[in-house]
Amino acid sequence: MDWSTWIEKKVYSRLKNALPAFLNHHCELCLELNHDAGFICSSCENSLPRAKHRCQMCAIALPNQGYCGQCLHKKPAFDYSHSSFSYAAPIDAWLQHLKSKHRTEWAHKLASLMLHSQPQNLSQVDAFTFVPATRWSLIKRGFNPAELIARELGQALNKPVIAQLAARSHSSEQKQLNRQQRINNVSQHFRRTRKTLNGEHILLIDDVMTTGSTAHSMALLLKQAGASQVGIWCLARTAKH
Repeated sequence: MDWSTWIEKKVYSRLKNALPAFLNHHCELCLELNHDAGFICSSCENSLPRAKHRCQMCAIALPNQGYCGQCLHKKPAFDYSHSSFSYAAPIDAWLQHLKSKHRTEWAHKLASLMLHSQPQNLSQVDAFTFVPATRWSLIKRGFNPAELIARELGQALNKPVIAQLAARSHSSEQKQLNRQQRINNVSQHFRRTRKTLNGEHILLIDDVMTTGSTAHSMALLLKQAGASQVGIWCLARTAKH
């Protein structure tokens, strides 16, 4: 090994070991010294993508407060929804760290951001649940991102997390489908389990809400299982149905 290669390896090793310690005290977005408790500073957190007005039912961004045309035309099975952020940079990239790069520490980081933007009626919620993953995605990824986020939120807020209220068999990837295809895909592959509820107010946790078809189908199943009220709390909402 020549000297230049040896030096490069040493420098790389030192930087690799120093980076976590650096980020522990610096904002991961602007890299400025961070005196706040989170992984980003308060200034960067205030600049994260949010919508001023959202549909009071499905949480899609609107120019004014109220309900979107789709929810006015046909009310979904869930009773309300809350999106902490809009699905845009840097939220989308951070979520991909968790989902595509298998960096499970991001479940804690993203949940910590959601805690700063909670549903108003959270005190009335009895328990959390989460959107189940397909068997194929569990095999491929090794975990369910929605479940990891739900358990982080449940631990932080002292709410029980109920698993296995619904199951989903292998189906087409939702991101490749249009709205009607998503609805058909979800309705064909969700099924109830033997677990039942007894009038609880359930909050369904998910990472991203796109068309609302998954949330609608899950709310139907949860109410069939005995839930009195079903709300949705997602990390991010896309701009269009």
